[in-house]
Amino acid sequence: MAPRLILHQLPGEKRAGYLTELIEKLYIDGRRVVVWVADEGRRQILDDYLWTFRKLSFVPHSLWQGGMEETDDPVVLMGEAGNPNRADVLVVGDDLPPTDWVGSFDEIYDLIPPGPAGEARREAWREAGLLAD
Repeated sequence: MAPRLILHQLPGEKRAGYLTELIEKLYIDGRRVVVWVADEGRRQILDDYLWTFRKLSFVPHSLWQGGMEETDDPVVLMGEAGNPNRADVLVVGDDLPPTDWVGSFDEIYDLIPPGPAGEARREAWREAGLLAD
């Protein structure tokens, strides 16, 4: 069965705040999450932000790199295909992940920017067979 794709329309180009709120909500709901952030610099920024985005809030997570062992952390940030925490949810933090890998999750969340970039993103999901017309 194909994963369920849930798209969130961003009001602007900035995504870090919305991304951390979404990750926090999924964590509070008891979900295990892989967050795909292809760019290493952005992945590090998100790692830092998850520690500091709100004064009394913290989302337990790890920054995973290939070759590391599996983890029990409920949230894992990564930039290569894998599922080291046995997650059922994939959150797309920047560029689209490999389409052959996303099918291993029950749900996929993506934040769609406004304008042409958002339309291109929707089209990529259509081409992957996860977004109906």
